[in-house]
Amino acid sequence: MSFCSICRYFNISSVFQIFQIAYVIVKAANSPRPGNWILERSLDGIDYQPWQYYAITDSECLTRYNIHPRPGTPSYIKDDEVICTSYYSKIHPLENGEIHTSLINGRPSADDPSRVLIEFTSARFIRLRFQRIRTLNADLMMFAHKDPNEIDPIVTRRYYYSIKDISVGGMCICSGHAKACPLDPATNKSVCQCEHNTCGETCDRCCPGFNQKPWHAGTFLVKHECEPCNCHGKTEECYYDEDVADRNQSLNVHGEYIGGGVCVNCTSHTGGINCETCVDGYFRPKGVNVPDPCQPCSCDPNGSLHDTCVKDEKHAEGDMLPGFCHCKTGYAGESCNRCALGYIGYPECLPCNCSLKGSVNVDPCVGPCICKEHVEGKNCDRCKPGFFNLQQNNPKGCEECFCSGKTNVCTHSHLTYRSIEDMNGWYLTGLPGLIRVAPKQNRFDGHQQFSISNVAARKVLPQTYYWSAPSSYLGNKVAAAGGHLKFTVSYDFTEEEETGQMMVQSDVIIEGGDLRISTPKGGIHLQPSEEHTEEIVLKPESFSVHGTDVPVSRREFMTILANVKRILIRATYSYGMNAIYRLRSVSIEAADHTSTGRKVASAVELCDCPPGYDGTSCESCWPRHRRVNGTIFDGVCAPCTCFGHAELCDDITGECLDCKHNTGGSYCDKCLPGFYGDPTKGTAEDCQLCACPLNLPSNNFSPTCHFDRSHGLICDECPAGYVGPRCERCAEGYFGQPLIPGGSCQPCKCNDNLDFSIPGSCDSLSGACLICKPGTTGQYCERCADGYFGDALDARNCQPCHCHINGSVSEICDSRTGQCECKANVIGRRCDVCKPSYFWAPEKLFCIPCGCSALGSMSLQCDMSGRCICKSGFMGRRCEVSRQVPKLKENARSSQQIRVPPRRWGISSGSGCPRGAYRPAAPVIRNCVHCMG
Repeated sequence: MSFCSICRYFNISSVFQIFQIAYVIVKAANSPRPGNWILERSLDGIDYQPWQYYAITDSECLTRYNIHPRPGTPSYIKDDEVICTSYYSKIHPLENGEIHTSLINGRPSADDPSRVLIEFTSARFIRLRFQRIRTLNADLMMFAHKDPNEIDPIVTRRYYYSIKDISVGGMCICSGHAKACPLDPATNKSVCQCEHNTCGETCDRCCPGFNQKPWHAGTFLVKHECEPCNCHGKTEECYYDEDVADRNQSLNVHGEYIGGGVCVNCTSHTGGINCETCVDGYFRPKGVNVPDPCQPCSCDPNGSLHDTCVKDEKHAEGDMLPGFCHCKTGYAGESCNRCALGYIGYPECLPCNCSLKGSVNVDPCVGPCICKEHVEGKNCDRCKPGFFNLQQNNPKGCEECFCSGKTNVCTHSHLTYRSIEDMNGWYLTGLPGLIRVAPKQNRFDGHQQFSISNVAARKVLPQTYYWSAPSSYLGNKVAAAGGHLKFTVSYDFTEEEETGQMMVQSDVIIEGGDLRISTPKGGIHLQPSEEHTEEIVLKPESFSVHGTDVPVSRREFMTILANVKRILIRATYSYGMNAIYRLRSVSIEAADHTSTGRKVASAVELCDCPPGYDGTSCESCWPRHRRVNGTIFDGVCAPCTCFGHAELCDDITGECLDCKHNTGGSYCDKCLPGFYGDPTKGTAEDCQLCACPLNLPSNNFSPTCHFDRSHGLICDECPAGYVGPRCERCAEGYFGQPLIPGGSCQPCKCNDNLDFSIPGSCDSLSGACLICKPGTTGQYCERCADGYFGDALDARNCQPCHCHINGSVSEICDSRTGQCECKANVIGRRCDVCKPSYFWAPEKLFCIPCGCSALGSMSLQCDMSGRCICKSGFMGRRCEVSRQVPKLKENARSSQQIRVPPRRWGISSGSGCPRGAYRPAAPVIRNCVHCMG
C-alpha cells in the first residue's frame, strides 16, 4: 500500500460489495505509530461507525473519547463492544511499528459468530481517522530554548504520520452457507456458492420450495439447512408460517408435523397446507393413491345443496364417504340423484303419505299408515302427548318427556349444538377420586395433548386409572343430550416390551345425581403406537349402570346430566408397566341459544315448566329459588328466604349464597358490620351505611351501629375521644370537629394535666387547655401555677409552696426549687425561721436583732420573746447588767456554752422547761435550771 506522510484520513473501500472484516493490520514507516486515532467502518461511505479507539494514554480515552480504557492487550466482553486502548500508541518503536486490530478473535462468539458479531464486522468502507501525532516531547524543549533553532532536529524530524502498509483480512458474507465465494470477472464481485438449500446474493434466504423451517444463518457448529416443503409433488412453491408451525399443522418430508411450510399454487385440483386435500368441487376416493387423485364431484343440481362433495375421509361424517354429495331433504344417493325413502316422484321428490320417521310401513308410500308406539296422527307424523323428537332410528318413534317430572308437555328444540373443548385442568385419578396426578402437556398436530408415564402414575394410582374432566364439562349438561362426547387416545412403550395383555374396562364413566353410569367394557381395542378417536352419543342406550349390565333409563340419564359431578375417560389400555398414555382433543356437544352450528339439537327437550322452574328440562329454578334437597326429578323449587338480597340459596340448607345490598347472615337477614337497618323489608336500600357521625370513610368512626326505634341511629363502638349517640362530639380531653368532612377528635395537648372531672377543661373546638389540674397552669398546662413548684411535664409533681405568711414577701415561690422570697432577716425554704441572733417581733411583724451582750450572755441567740440567756453574774433582758453573786463550787469546767435552737413562731421552747428556766446540755444535769437574774 502506498506511503502516506501527511494525510489525516485514510480510506479503504470495496466498491461493489460488503465483506465481513476479521482483522486490520497497520504498519508504520519511519515515524512512531499514530498517537490518537479511530478505526471506523461504513456500509455506504457516508455514515461511519467506530470499530476501535486508540489513545496515547489511558486518561485520554476518558478525556478525548469518553470511554473507559481497556488496560493491557486489547480484550472484549461483548460481540459489538467498542474499546479504547493505549497499547498500540507507545513511543517505541520509533520506526516500523505495527498495530494489530482483531475484530473477531477474542470476542464471545468468535467460534460461532452471532448475528450481532456478523453485523458489527460487516463493512464496505474502512477509514483510519488520525487525530494526534505521537511526539518525543519536543514541546517541552520549547520552554527551555527560546530560539527554535536550538531544538534538536533529531527529535522533531519524526513529527508526521507515515504508514507503509495496511492489511485487511475478511471474508465474503455468505451467512454461513458457503465454503467459497470466487470472483466473478463479469461483475468484479465475489459470488457466494450457496449450500444447504439457500439462495440469494449472501445466501440469506431459503430457496423456493425449501421453507419448511425458517431460514437461519449457518454457523461453525450448526448448518441450519433449509428443509424442503412436503407438497406431495403438487407444487414447488411454499412459504414459512410461524402460526402453522406453532399449531403443528404442516407435515414435513419425514412424515412428522414439524415446521411451518405452507404450499402455494397447488396443482391437480389439490389444496391445503401440504396440498393434501382437494379443492371445493373435487374429492379423493377412499384408498386411492395416484399422482392425480382428486376427481370432480358429480352432484345432481336438483337434489344437492351445492356442488361441493365430501373431499376425503377426514371430512367424512356419519355414513358419508368421499365423493358423497350433501342432499336436500327428500333426496338420496351419492350424487343426490334419486328420492330418499319416504319420498316419491323424482325430480320433485314429494313426501309420501306415511311419515318415514313415525310409521313402521315397509314402504311409506303404500297402504294405510301404521304408527310407532309413541307416534300418532293420520300420517304418523307427530309425537303423542308427553313425547317429543320424532326420529326414524327410534323404534318407538319419540322420546318420553323428562321435564324433571314437573310437566309432560314438551317439544324438541331448534337449537344447534356448540362444541365445548377445554384442555386445561385435566388430571388423572382412580375411580374413588381421592388422589390427583397432573399430566405432562405438549402440542400435537395443532392440539394440546396430555401424557402420563405409567411408571410414575402407578406410584400413587391403582392399576386402572382415568383422565378426569375439568369444570367446563361438568354441572348442568341436559342440553348435551343427543350430542357427542369425542376424544382421541393413544399409547406406546418407552422401551422394548413384549405386547402386554389388553385391559378390558369401560371407556367412559359419568357420575351425577348419586348415580354412576358407564359405556360397555372393551369398547376401544387400542394397540401400541395406534391413535384412536372415539365418539359416544350421549343417550341412555350408550350406557349402563356402572359395574352391571342394567340399562339406564331416560329418567336416570337426564337426572345425571342435570348435575354432572365427574366425567372419567379411561387412560390405561395395557398391563405393560412402561406405557406412556396420551389424551387430546376432548370435546362435548351442548346446545345453547348463542350457537351458530349446523347440527340441530332435536334430542334436547323444551318443556313447558310451571312457575318457579326454569331450564330446558325444568331442571333449574327461577332466580331466588332453590331445589329443595337438590332433588331433580319430582323435586320442588321453593322461594329462597333471602328477602330479595340474594339470587341463589343452598339447595340443602336453604342458606342464602352471596348476599347483596350490604346484608349478611344465613338468610341475608342482618346488616353487615358498618351498616344499619331492617333487611327484612326486601329492598336494596334496607341496610344503610353507618353515619358515625357522617357516612364518609374519613368521618365514620364506629365500625358498627344499630337502629333504635326510640333514639334512632346509635353507634356501638365510638373510639376513645368520641362521645354522643353517633360519635358526633369530642370527649373531655379531646378537641376537633367530627361533623365536618375530614375532621376528627384529637387529644388535647395539655401534658396530661387536665382535670377531667370538671366539664369544659379543654376547649372542644380549638384544643385550648382551659382548666388545668390544681397546681398547674399555662396554655398547655406545661408549668406549675403560682404558689406551686415542681415538674409539670415529666414528674407531674406540682405541690404548694406553703410560704409562711409572716416571713415571706408573697405566697409565690421559685417554680422549680420551691424557695419562697423571704423578708429581711428571715431564712428557710418557706421563710419560717429568723436568722441566727434574730427573733420575731409580733408587734413589728418582722425579725429584729436579739442584741444579747457579748460579755454577759451565754450566746448571741435569744428565745422567742427576745430574752437572752445570761452568764452567772449578769442579768437583764440582754444580759447587759452585772451583779454580785455568791461564789459556787464549780466542776473542772466552770462554765459551758449553751446552744439555743432557732425559734419558730408559735412553737414553745424545745427544752421542755417553763419560761425563765433552761435545760443545760451537760448530760449529768437532767432537770431545768432557773435562769439567773
